[in-house]
Amino acid sequence: MKLRPALIFGEHMVLQRLKPIRIWGNSVEGDEVSVTLAGKTEIAKAEDGLWSVTFEAKEALDKTSLEIVSGRTGEKIRFEDVAIGEVWLAGGQSNMEFLMKYDIDFPETKKLASDELLRCFTYPQSAYLGFLELDDCPQAGFWRQWINEEDRSYFAAVPTYMGMMLREKLKVPVGIISCNWGGSPAAAWTSKEELANEPRVKPILDWHEKALKELDWPSYFAASEVKAPKPSAEQLAFTERFMMGEDMSEFFKNFDPSKLPKVDYAPFNPGPRSVVRPSGLYENMLCKVAPYAIKGFLWYQGEDDDARDWAEFYDATMMALIKSWRKLWKEEMPFYQIELAPFRGVGATAAKKYPLIRQQQAKAASGLAEVYDVCILDAGEEYNIHPRHKKMVGERLGRIVMKHSYGDENLVADCPKAIKAYRDEDRIIVIFENAAEGLEIKGDLKKYLSLSHDGETLDYETELNKDRLILKCDLSKAKIKIEFCESNYCVDPLYNSEGNPVFGFTFEV
Repeated sequence: MKLRPALIFGEHMVLQRLKPIRIWGNSVEGDEVSVTLAGKTEIAKAEDGLWSVTFEAKEALDKTSLEIVSGRTGEKIRFEDVAIGEVWLAGGQSNMEFLMKYDIDFPETKKLASDELLRCFTYPQSAYLGFLELDDCPQAGFWRQWINEEDRSYFAAVPTYMGMMLREKLKVPVGIISCNWGGSPAAAWTSKEELANEPRVKPILDWHEKALKELDWPSYFAASEVKAPKPSAEQLAFTERFMMGEDMSEFFKNFDPSKLPKVDYAPFNPGPRSVVRPSGLYENMLCKVAPYAIKGFLWYQGEDDDARDWAEFYDATMMALIKSWRKLWKEEMPFYQIELAPFRGVGATAAKKYPLIRQQQAKAASGLAEVYDVCILDAGEEYNIHPRHKKMVGERLGRIVMKHSYGDENLVADCPKAIKAYRDEDRIIVIFENAAEGLEIKGDLKKYLSLSHDGETLDYETELNKDRLILKCDLSKAKIKIEFCESNYCVDPLYNSEGNPVFGFTFEV
């Protein structure tokens, strides 16, 4: 076949409403390609083997068709059951990739009524040109509908729960494009241009350059072109245990990555074809999706940057990523990032500076317009880097998206954030935004809220008054440090009246 649309176009796809719709692909040089969508036809000439047409924006539509015809070869491709509605791109690493079949609520969620208009496309994981010939990703590369247990199992959990809320409230088709890879750093998803424009991320580029200088290039390329063997039953069983939220602390307590067998090519080792190399997944996955019309971006990542000791400049990394995604789509679309869930871990996989990563996520959000944070300090698991309670995360994300991207001002969606702390006579007052009808304590506050002076812990009494947390303590000390949920692992004990957890914070008064 010489006529080929881009991989993302297919049966059951959802196209974005109220935005111009671009359809593109490949054909023979000079071919006149005719594309018909919802009864309207556009014609494009293939140049350098590429063709592209753009349709005017359309209203939501439950069912139509897309037909592509080659004038030169006579080939015809027709996709039925095409919908037009709301489309979101969900990116990041394993907690965004996390499938419904691993979610703790899936036994109940899978019983929900079929919904043919809730759909998900998982882009095949590809580290370099030719990767898909070695690993064809049989569970990816086509649109699924929420209609049977097999398909439901392979929906990405967090964006799907958000999508369910959008379906309920907007009454239009909803499509999720899942574009992620477990264990990937943010820089892998960022353009070379934006990484080069941000001096603070230079350590990442230096790390990659050093790895290239030490590489045995002939052996590396020869090894990378060997088709990867299918995972063994033991490997599959380990993956299932790891993703299902079992306590893996005993395994990782004695796990030493340096003892793994040395190979000439491994996808996660540094190199020119590595999954983790700067810009690699941006070029080989994200750029293959763009410029498919979407409403906005969803992001859940940060664990890998913490593991690589890149937390100190993670705010700069994320700002570069967001800028590069918006430039790729040529639109300042909203960007929703989920802050890291609490996690302690052990051994080689233990959390290092999660509080700093969360602070850097907040900095990135405050440094750019239309970037929103989602707090999930109540959704972690101490020894599981893949917490299984994704429903609460997805639904919280959905409320924030409904408020900020669809204008539902009736929702008290945003998580409370401490914006000011000051002394007032014999007490300290912390003021919050997004407190709704007031703050509530639902756990052990003193376990996760500490007051100290020069490292000495201070005792205090607590009082709540609507959007204020009042702390009564010995104020004879010159400076008192207040820290809330500033540890790798915590269980957020403070919420607003709508059940949204308070972000971690640090003040000195």
